[in-house]
Amino acid sequence: MSSRDAVRPDPMEVLKRVSAETRRRVLFRVYLGYARGAGATTAMLDEARRRSGRGTDVIVAAYRVHGDADQSLRDVEVLGAARHRRAEMRLDVDAVLARNPEVVCIDDLAEADADGKARLESVSRLLAAGITVLATLHVLSIKSTASAFASMLGKAPPRPLIEDGALEAIDELELVDITPADLLQRLREQQILSPAELAVALQRDLRLNALEALRESAFRVIAEHADRQLVGFMRENDVDTPWEVRGRIVLCIAPQRDLERRIRRAHAYAAAQDAKFAVVSVRTRQLTDEEKAWMGGYAALTHQLGGEYVHLHGRSVAAALVDHIHESLATEVILGHRRRSRWLPGDTTSEVIRRLSGVDVHILRAEAVGEGRIQASM
Repeated sequence: MSSRDAVRPDPMEVLKRVSAETRRRVLFRVYLGYARGAGATTAMLDEARRRSGRGTDVIVAAYRVHGDADQSLRDVEVLGAARHRRAEMRLDVDAVLARNPEVVCIDDLAEADADGKARLESVSRLLAAGITVLATLHVLSIKSTASAFASMLGKAPPRPLIEDGALEAIDELELVDITPADLLQRLREQQILSPAELAVALQRDLRLNALEALRESAFRVIAEHADRQLVGFMRENDVDTPWEVRGRIVLCIAPQRDLERRIRRAHAYAAAQDAKFAVVSVRTRQLTDEEKAWMGGYAALTHQLGGEYVHLHGRSVAAALVDHIHESLATEVILGHRRRSRWLPGDTTSEVIRRLSGVDVHILRAEAVGEGRIQASM
């Protein structure tokens, strides 16, 4: 057994501790759907019925259902609803606070209410009042996903979008999953969409290839949320050894020309492992205009590839890199090829390796592949 394995926390023990801590403090639970008709609203209402059956005071404050509203909302209390229930009801936060239930159900967090704001913006008031929130969210309501699928679906989403960072406030995020084939069968058999709406949707977001891509994107959102929660737990409990749902690969670059190929190869390596990808540079001096142009291009390329670009400042490149690697809980680090033919004490590469522990380090080597060209390989 290596020294690294000896200090790595047992995965099952970490999950048990995270689960116990989550159960104690959960206030905000969201059911994520990747397409219309996937069943996120049904899952939320089923949970409301389960909790109500156990004696919890639960109300439904905002919803949109298809078909018979009385049947969909059976055995649940609807805030201020008349005997005949409508197919849709908007959120009235003040009325919820006046009613003061233990649990409130809010359908579609991105939906804009009368004030023009997304319902998600009202959740903080309910949580502050000690009210547990059960809610639903469509994956295309998340800004990064909506932007990525805009060209594929042929239109921009008409509703307000939720910033990705807002997902950090969610205690539990659960994907309501159904295969694309089963979803299409459900939509054809049930009156979830009108015939005209279904015909249009089958040419856009309900195309089979679009549904498959949206489902994969929803799985990624769930994985990233779990990763953020686990990293947060590790920091709160002073766990220094990286252990998370997804790997974290960091490529370190200097202000040099022609590093685009290196960034693309590092990104491909991270994508093959479904790992998060970041490019990091350290500025120890004032850059020239040419160097600024290079680094700006590298930042744009990294963001285009879906990675994170980080500018660090420090007197020591090695010290700044090591601090960031530890802070971000990176699992693998890729360093540029050495310009010297042998290791020298105090150079950046050897200093980073000396200071790091529990992190895999890859050193690129330079290989001449043609006149004026250098290939970096691991």
